[in-house]
Amino acid sequence: MYTSGVSKVFRLRIAVLAALAVPGVASAQQAALEEIIVTAQKRAESSQNVPISIQAIGADTLDKLGATQVTDLAQSAPSLNIGGVPGSQRSMGLRGVVDFSRNIGIDARMGVYVDGVYQGRSSTASQPLLGVESVEILRGPQGTLFGMNTVSGAINLNTRKASDEFTGQLSAGAGNEGFWNGSLYLNGPLSDKVLGSVAYTHQEHDGWYDNPVLGHKVGSLQEDGLRGQLRWLPTDQLEVILAGDYGKTDSDGPLYVRASDPAYYTAKGPELDRVKFWGSSLTLNFETLGGYTLTSISAYRKNDYLARADEDFSGLVEAFETEFDEKAHQFSQELRIVSPINERYDWIAGLYYFDSTVSTERNIYLARPLLPSASLSGSVAIPSQVDSTNYAAYVNGNYRLTDKLELTAGLRYMDVEKKLDYTQVNAPDDVDAAYSFLVNVLGYPDPVATALAPQIPGVLLGAPNLAYKDKYSDDAVTPTVGLNYRFTDEILAYVKYSNGFQAGGFNADFAPPLPPEKWIPFKSESVNAYEIGLKSTLANGKLRLNADAFIQEYSDFQIFQRVLNGNTSIQIVSNAGKATSQGVETEITWLPTDRLQLTFNGAWTDATYDRFDNPVPQPGEPDSFKGNYLSYAPKVKVFAGAQYVQPLGGAGDLTANLDYSYQSKMYSDPRNRDTVDLIPSYDLWNARVTYTTASDRWNVSAWVRNLTDEKYIVNHNVASLTNIDRVVWGAPRLYGISFTYNLGR
Repeated sequence: MYTSGVSKVFRLRIAVLAALAVPGVASAQQAALEEIIVTAQKRAESSQNVPISIQAIGADTLDKLGATQVTDLAQSAPSLNIGGVPGSQRSMGLRGVVDFSRNIGIDARMGVYVDGVYQGRSSTASQPLLGVESVEILRGPQGTLFGMNTVSGAINLNTRKASDEFTGQLSAGAGNEGFWNGSLYLNGPLSDKVLGSVAYTHQEHDGWYDNPVLGHKVGSLQEDGLRGQLRWLPTDQLEVILAGDYGKTDSDGPLYVRASDPAYYTAKGPELDRVKFWGSSLTLNFETLGGYTLTSISAYRKNDYLARADEDFSGLVEAFETEFDEKAHQFSQELRIVSPINERYDWIAGLYYFDSTVSTERNIYLARPLLPSASLSGSVAIPSQVDSTNYAAYVNGNYRLTDKLELTAGLRYMDVEKKLDYTQVNAPDDVDAAYSFLVNVLGYPDPVATALAPQIPGVLLGAPNLAYKDKYSDDAVTPTVGLNYRFTDEILAYVKYSNGFQAGGFNADFAPPLPPEKWIPFKSESVNAYEIGLKSTLANGKLRLNADAFIQEYSDFQIFQRVLNGNTSIQIVSNAGKATSQGVETEITWLPTDRLQLTFNGAWTDATYDRFDNPVPQPGEPDSFKGNYLSYAPKVKVFAGAQYVQPLGGAGDLTANLDYSYQSKMYSDPRNRDTVDLIPSYDLWNARVTYTTASDRWNVSAWVRNLTDEKYIVNHNVASLTNIDRVVWGAPRLYGISFTYNLGR
């Protein structure tokens, strides 16, 4: 079980961080905390004025953290939990509720939005932070302000709008392990009425896993991202934004390595993980003479991924492989109206439509080196498709009962329809040889061998030929209500209740030898969330203190679990019963002097099952997992950072950043087995020193991540098909230099 409190070592490291951040003499220029503008309530406003549990991260902070993707924020955002396999199968969530769209019939609970456009699949959830103005991490159900499922929370990325002032940025960097990157950002007017921007980035590094089987290191990564925008202002009231983006990530694995092997060592055959996506959106904003804003967002997105893994871990190249793939395309349309902020009230209402098609082939390959006879080799595939349609209507408003007290209330109606066309097909390499082996070696009678031979090799894995079609539909009404009290202009307190809905779906994965209606469909889940929070800016704007406490009670909780499948096991989603996530979150930023900034972000989360019967108890296992911790839900996460700016007279500034993050242990499976599910606690140090010219024309940084070269794992479980104990290692110490040149200043 989890240890209580924070260890002495942890407290010592926090003390070291504070000691390294000794205040200096105040500079002549008065420093101030960065104000971050967010759009969580569909209008631009300071994050400190939003009665929502939100961690807002501005562009300057993203640069200091060296963050290039959403997952890079997990260290500095303690409520953001990460699990699974880096890349296409990454699990993400908030407040200990972590999952991913493992197959085409599953939706993730956490929504990721870019400029209001929902990113439909988990493979593209870790969006590149390219041309981004701010990131909003919205914790807890957000149903009355968003059209799609956001039962655990949402991440909202706001990109920079094309402007009438020419600006730009050129960046390049290089480091150890073959790391290098380059990026370009340009923004400015194309005519009196048309503005444009474009951003491009490329990043890559070599692998750091020794692989004697292949004779070279593996784990290399290449990433490309492109984002463009055209902004047309035909009148003072109308704004038209056409945006597009493209991204691609390529890695040669390894997806997992054997737990008994040394760190950064693997003896597996070739693997790959590839993700591609692109999309476009058309946004119309029209402001009426009465101050109302009418918005239409039309968007189309397409993405696919391919992950090929060596599953036998034996060094026998292509003996036993899996190939997970997915192709998805979606169209969404949102219409909304936002009222002006009147003396007593303001409100927002919207309609939302979402339509998607997701398909897969998904293969298991059993090749000759693994088997006693070539007659049993072949493949199992599940060529399948899920079509989904979502309709939603929502309204949310604020009514000021007094000058200090405000009532917030909202309601969303959602209707979901899904259609599954599922097939599991075996393809033996040689049907006649398989028949002969079943009759002559295993002694099967002719009728049985005739029936089983076309289902080789699936019958060896408990995966027979199968065809199944199903439909799912459900609807829900999710309310929210809260009270906000403003003690002063700088101190806001709020209390809120919200209800969330997560649609059911299908386990469109490799099938066990069970009736499909018993395991393929799963039901919707719901959550009742209660929250109390405080937002404050104190000490004449030098201290920002935000904190909240929450309880989230889930019913029919959708849970990933492993069930026996012949001689192996498979991972499916079912409804566990009940689960509760509760905890406390805080963000503190303090400027003790004009040169020094201290940051502390922390989360204590207790996420456990209240009712979850063990579906297939193994020897020595309990009949119930009640009281066990949810997967990838550490009890304690902390981020502490210090920044010190040393003026260099007229030559510019030297800025030193040091940060520390700690994550307590967690489990990858609801069984909570210390032997094969435990992910031990770890902590990381990062540092950066930046020289900036007096004109802010250019800067150069030297940086290091994982300063102490900590050896730590980010995932630990057993392989579904082979039951091999396996892990994923976190990145070793990386260091390098980055250069940035600013245009138009």
